[in-house]
Amino acid sequence: MAAGDSSNFAGSLQEVLSDAMVHFSKANVALPLVTVEQRDKADTVTFPVYNLGSNTVTSGDVGSHSEHDTTAITATQLDSEKKTVTLDMYSIRVPIHDEAVLSNANDITSVAGQLVGNAIASKVDSLIVSNFGNFSGTSNDTSNGISVDDLFSALGALQANAAPAPYSMVHNPRAVYGEYGLSNDLVTSNQFGGSPTSQSDMLKTGFIGTLAGMDIYTSPEVSIASNNAIGAVFSKMAIGFAYADELMRLEVERDAIRLKTDYVGSLFCGSVELADSYGIELTHKVT
Repeated sequence: MAAGDSSNFAGSLQEVLSDAMVHFSKANVALPLVTVEQRDKADTVTFPVYNLGSNTVTSGDVGSHSEHDTTAITATQLDSEKKTVTLDMYSIRVPIHDEAVLSNANDITSVAGQLVGNAIASKVDSLIVSNFGNFSGTSNDTSNGISVDDLFSALGALQANAAPAPYSMVHNPRAVYGEYGLSNDLVTSNQFGGSPTSQSDMLKTGFIGTLAGMDIYTSPEVSIASNNAIGAVFSKMAIGFAYADELMRLEVERDAIRLKTDYVGSLFCGSVELADSYGIELTHKVT
């Protein structure tokens, strides 16, 4: 048996097929939430970060001055830091043999292309969320799961650090739904006083859009290890993502002498933490 031959698609080998059931992963969650740079060609991409180094410009540097002052205004030093990400190549290939195409009632070539694109978008999420564990600021609870109090604690830390809004939370779905998720805290806790809007929305729709001043997102790319998952609350300037040429390249290569077609996806990219104080790690028990 070869990869992509008819034995891989036995579930569709019939004359009449209603609607194909295709499993797509939830993808392209994190990319719109971070700082993105694109280059036509590059091996590394540098993000300049200002006013977060050893010398910062604050209100304390602003002094009084009158028209009769003869002394020069005190100089205030400003630092910029370079945050550099090295781009790497990532790729995926899905072979589809002619026999599999001709013996299936549905269009498996179209499905293959869609799944390749979905897998690459999910990889981008995976690279971005891998930065979450690098934030030095934390609001964790590895024993009881996440709570609204954890979000407010993270919100307070970001605002104290003057992190520019808006803020986003990205976590494993189980950190929002289920026994250890925000849903449990919202629906069962008495601290919210009756049934305010957030409780009502969760009960009716099973969805939380905004909570504690931040947008709430879930991604299966936030993995679970030893019953815990590492999410984060962060500003858009906390994390950078860079890529060269196109974000996603999808190509079709015909291999006629083997009677198959390869669907190939690739991207040349990388992600890096930009401003440590602009993100707060959320490590929580989820299972």
